[in-house]
Amino acid sequence: MYDNPSITYSSNQEPELFGAMLIIAIAVVIGLLVGAAISAALCYFISSWLKEVPEEDRAMTPGKVWLLLIPLFNFYWMFRVYMLDIPKSFKNYFDRQGDQLVGDCGKNMGLWLCICTLGGFIPLLGSLVSIAGLVLYVLWLVKIHQLKNKIIADRLSISQA
Repeated sequence: MYDNPSITYSSNQEPELFGAMLIIAIAVVIGLLVGAAISAALCYFISSWLKEVPEEDRAMTPGKVWLLLIPLFNFYWMFRVYMLDIPKSFKNYFDRQGDQLVGDCGKNMGLWLCICTLGGFIPLLGSLVSIAGLVLYVLWLVKIHQLKNKIIADRLSISQA
């Protein structure tokens, strides 16, 4: 019974298996490159928006945003960028201008964005949490972009006066 196995593997299947593994490896590499390119583009936008905040109001230099590209370290650094330093920089500027209408400049949204990012690793629930995190990320980017435009508008109105 055990001397004659019913399952046999022919050597003809090895090239097919190698081809499938190669396709998967190429797809993973392409996915990683696309993800890195998107992350780099977002870091570029965030750092360029932070450059509009006067230096005396910045809680972080624009170059430090790029530390988000470091794997694993980014899980700590995202709290600094999205929840603490970027919102604080914009808040410092608007507080100095006496503008209280801007609220917390995205601090709470940044907190929930970071929580959803980490929550994305929870089995089963992670997909839903990741979708919520993506929505929050887009909303946070829109909020920071609007604050940047408000700074530019303030600067233009001061220079025209």
